[in-house]
Amino acid sequence: MENVSTKVFWKSWSWLQWVVILLALVIAVKEVYQRQVQRLAQLDRAQIEVVEEDIEEFKTQAERLAQLEVLPPVRSQWNFVSAIARKYGVILHTLGSGPRPGMYDGPLVAWHGELKGSVTASLVAAQEIQKAVPTYLYKFSASGGSATVAFSVLGSE
Repeated sequence: MENVSTKVFWKSWSWLQWVVILLALVIAVKEVYQRQVQRLAQLDRAQIEVVEEDIEEFKTQAERLAQLEVLPPVRSQWNFVSAIARKYGVILHTLGSGPRPGMYDGPLVAWHGELKGSVTASLVAAQEIQKAVPTYLYKFSASGGSATVAFSVLGSE
């Protein structure tokens, strides 16, 4: 019975009613499409701004890198370290140049070592080494009157 009344309902519509429905459908689709295009255009502008900011940041980093001095070879840097250790009477242990846990592991060449001696002499020698050559200081341990300072000297090959 419902099927018959539904058929009668649709048959009772005139062509004007069908045109109004079609027009409403076309307007709704057009509005949804325009809003989607507008939203995507805003996203594209935001992404372009982010990309432009990244490009500027990378240019700045490249300029900074171009201005950096080239470090002397680590071997010649290590000569300064040895001389300073002798000057202050501390023992210099070379730990090698490979990656070591908790020590420098970056793009530059690094030689690692430890200074052992009296607390005062070890600290003063470490400070002098840091003033003379690019150095990272890592571990300081003191026991009684002696101390150990671990460090990495940076340079080129």
